[in-house]
Amino acid sequence: MSCNLKMLLLVYNISINDEVMALFEGSGAPCFTQWPRVTGKGVTTGPKMDNDVWPGANSAIMTILPEDRAKKLFDDIQAIRNEVGEHEGIKAFIMPVEAMTGDI
Repeated sequence: MSCNLKMLLLVYNISINDEVMALFEGSGAPCFTQWPRVTGKGVTTGPKMDNDVWPGANSAIMTILPEDRAKKLFDDIQAIRNEVGEHEGIKAFIMPVEAMTGDI
């Protein structure tokens, strides 16, 4: 089974959650899955382990969209990244969806 859908995965600093959620709500994404608090380490942001040694945390959100809408959302995310700077921490990835159960 082949489909023209893309999965957009976004990992970002929880401090910009309001901006990201407003972007997703305005994007026309019919659904998403959010992981509200994740930890990790970025090249420019350093560790965010949500503890006393490495404070801070990220959030992650994923949605499935047709290719053209995924590209538009990706471009909008890049605009936020350009505005807040790479040190705030926002990174998006687009991956192909080979198959899925159900509909979006």
